[in-house]
Amino acid sequence: MNRKIRMVVTPVVLLSLLGGVGFAAKWGYEGATAKAPEKGLAQCVPTDVGDSLEPDEVYLRVLNAGETSGLAKLTATYLRAKDFRVLRYNNANTDEELTQPVVIGNSSDDPEVKLVMGFFENAVARGDGRSDHIVDVLLPTKLARVENPKMSVKVDGLVCLPPPSTAGDSTELAPPETPDPTPSPAKSPAKKK
Repeated sequence: MNRKIRMVVTPVVLLSLLGGVGFAAKWGYEGATAKAPEKGLAQCVPTDVGDSLEPDEVYLRVLNAGETSGLAKLTATYLRAKDFRVLRYNNANTDEELTQPVVIGNSSDDPEVKLVMGFFENAVARGDGRSDHIVDVLLPTKLARVENPKMSVKVDGLVCLPPPSTAGDSTELAPPETPDPTPSPAKSPAKKK
């Protein structure tokens, strides 16, 4: 009787173990080949800002796409003085020749994009669908600021803004690596800030 039980139980145990090993192998393979979540793709948070959006609620990255050395740092300092939350400044990774400032956000119609555009003459708006609603400002070689910019933009309802923990509201301007704001077939040599 003992022998009959072993003859039945042994294959069942072995098949169970084989099934467990197969499941673990499949789970491990799927985990190893899964696409890693992309950094910086945090979702925005619908925020009640009242009837207008002001600079202290907008997060920016200032990127020098021109040939004027130090322009990103100078512009970032200017925008921080106007109460924008400048996360970083750096050189832009683009071969695009800009003749006017380009303000990039989730959509060209977003209030944060419109507010930032009002600080630069002849600024162009672009939307790239970014989910965090951080605004990038691409600077050309020659830059003209608006003398007395509007310090708010009228809004109706909630505005989708970056969560403060994700945006990393830094107290110091720092020039760390920044993502490439526009696809480029080939990278050009780094330009001086």
